[in-house]
Amino acid sequence: MDRRQKRIPIERVSEFVQDGDCVWLGGWTVVRKPFAMAYELIRAGKKNLHLVNNPGGPETDLLIGCGCASKSETNYIGHELFGHPYNFRRRFEQPESNKGFRHDDWTVATGSLRIMAGAMGIPFIPTRFLRGSDILNPEMDGFRDLRGVDPKVPKRKFMMLKDPFWEGEEVVLIPSIRPDVCLIHAQEAGEDGTVRITGGVFLDYYAAVAAKVTIVSAEKIVPKRALETTREENAIPGEAVDAVVEAPFGAHPTAVHGCYDNDPWWFRDYLKASKSEETMQKWADEWIFEPGSFKGYLEKVGSSRLAKITADPKLLYSATIKRRLDKLEEVN
Repeated sequence: MDRRQKRIPIERVSEFVQDGDCVWLGGWTVVRKPFAMAYELIRAGKKNLHLVNNPGGPETDLLIGCGCASKSETNYIGHELFGHPYNFRRRFEQPESNKGFRHDDWTVATGSLRIMAGAMGIPFIPTRFLRGSDILNPEMDGFRDLRGVDPKVPKRKFMMLKDPFWEGEEVVLIPSIRPDVCLIHAQEAGEDGTVRITGGVFLDYYAAVAAKVTIVSAEKIVPKRALETTREENAIPGEAVDAVVEAPFGAHPTAVHGCYDNDPWWFRDYLKASKSEETMQKWADEWIFEPGSFKGYLEKVGSSRLAKITADPKLLYSATIKRRLDKLEEVN
């Protein structure tokens, strides 16, 4: 694509993701998850995706539940205080629902090191972590029969090596993560791809640099000059970004610092629906396929509900909602 023309409509996002790709999903559990782009992948019918993140949230559970993913590796998948990832759980608790799905566990620390190694362009990184944990137990390796077979899976999960430079202490070598595609949602993006994130940046910078293709959706796309006066506030350089999409509420139902809060009504309804394959499919039909677009999805959510979760400009969060599902009736 023409690197000078990075702005694309959201409908084009699925063109950058091929079946079987390793896809990094930015944000953190229920914060700044790239939902608008995830919905596009689902509508496009993407299959056999290898999902990686650190950690995973409702977008990961949703892609799994909609049949888009065949593998995941991360330290956590869930909705924090809102509840359990029932689609993910069902793949292991109900054998008839597994459909060949695989998952491999890591930790927050080692997942972070792996994507940092990918950003540095090195194939592996040493660490003192993991020693004494079941992460190193070969019987607990979720990808053990895929190693050396699947090109998206490292040939080894880890390797022990004595430090050749100093005292000879034994360290653990772990493989880098090199995603095919990285999807991130942010508050602002420049026309040149520069990304500004307020609040936690998490691992988004490293993932953007490590990935072969990075796409960023943003609440607002602004002229490049708008991000030049306070460059220290920019989180990701434009050189690391291949395409930008303007998508207000693009992380809904997850929160975006200074813009809007989590949507507890979405989580209440989604958690109930995701408890079975049948109700999950009905939910996807109603909320993803029938609206036909992200704009249609937001119209279905409704301006009144979006207004309730919109952040107070002074507080930078919504003071009108409850963060417990059993307290929704108390919303102002």
